[in-house]
Amino acid sequence: MSTPTGLNLGASTYVPASKPTFAPQPVPRNPALAFLLSLLLPGLGQFYCRKNSRGVWTLVLFLIALGSTIWLTPMLGGPGGAGVELGWGILLRVAVFLYVFAFLDAYFTAREMTAGTDSFIAESPRVAAILNLLTRGFGYFYLGQRAAGFAVFIGLGFFQQLILKSIHPGGEAGGGLFMELVLAGFAVHAYGIARKREKEILATVEPAPQLAAIAGLPRAVPVGLAILFGAAYLGLCCIQFFMPDYTAINQTPAHIARGDLETVYTNPEYGIELRAPPAWSLADQDTKYVVSARRNDNVCAAHMRLAAWSPILPLGSYRKALSAQLERPENKGSRLLQDTPAVLGGGSARDLVLTLEQDGSQILEHQIVARKGMTLYILTTDSLAGSTADCQSDFRFIQQHVVFPK
Repeated sequence: MSTPTGLNLGASTYVPASKPTFAPQPVPRNPALAFLLSLLLPGLGQFYCRKNSRGVWTLVLFLIALGSTIWLTPMLGGPGGAGVELGWGILLRVAVFLYVFAFLDAYFTAREMTAGTDSFIAESPRVAAILNLLTRGFGYFYLGQRAAGFAVFIGLGFFQQLILKSIHPGGEAGGGLFMELVLAGFAVHAYGIARKREKEILATVEPAPQLAAIAGLPRAVPVGLAILFGAAYLGLCCIQFFMPDYTAINQTPAHIARGDLETVYTNPEYGIELRAPPAWSLADQDTKYVVSARRNDNVCAAHMRLAAWSPILPLGSYRKALSAQLERPENKGSRLLQDTPAVLGGGSARDLVLTLEQDGSQILEHQIVARKGMTLYILTTDSLAGSTADCQSDFRFIQQHVVFPK
């Protein structure tokens, strides 16, 4: 009796169906060259890897963000106020992250093409991550997860508004840093989803791709550079936490010594020393100013104050902010006359000359502004414009005998 074909009455010979396998399709690309091209100009590495659509979007958005950031930089601290600073921060963020994405994506895309696995990857984990990092959930839409995308887009919008309303004045830096961490979390999540799908697909490729065997630039170079950019951006976000507070000057350690040749004010906490001619009186009771000075004839006056100043802002932004303040209706009749180089505390400074109307009198004011670290040192001198008394020699004496921290 014959046994039907395919049937064995003895030991079972059932073999489970195996996964279909596909052969890699290598398209050799140099990862080092792709990395260097995108390092030179974001998007070029993507064009080299034949990712033209990705290259166009990366290049165009990067150039727009970078150009707008450069254009807005001189306006920081000017009339636009917080709106300009917010726009500048958003555009800088886009430019930095797109730059990092460009050279990382170009490098790893070249490796995947050389290994022959690129054609099997439907959704790039790197694209999903950058979309979630720069937008509210667009990475999920890219991955086809519309429900998650809408939930993040709508929920994060309400969440951002809630944070903005709940933070106290001056706490914007903390709220901004928290939102950065939230967006980074969504970016990591989207990357993980796409990476899991990628691994499932690559498991069907035979022989298994050996990405590590690809010669060329070590992965540590682009990854390390990306970490360096990320750390620098994080440090930029944290600057506000380290800004000095000069809202109330501590006069407790201050000391005034009166002599026959000069009167000296010192405040060890701020490392400041100011000397005035003997005909002047110094006062250290005001917490708004470090020290106030007035000549005995009440024609000449001076005071020193401190202002916290972000290292991002150029010194010229102070001049623009001052000009905007003088243009307000309540300062009618006041204007900035000139801006010239000067010396204060042994370092370079700017001498801003302006006229003010005060109690019906015209006052000529000099604001001599110097910068060290995150502090502006502002020496203001005032004299009655119509007075015949000479204040300039005394002002020069004070200006030449101001000492700042080393």
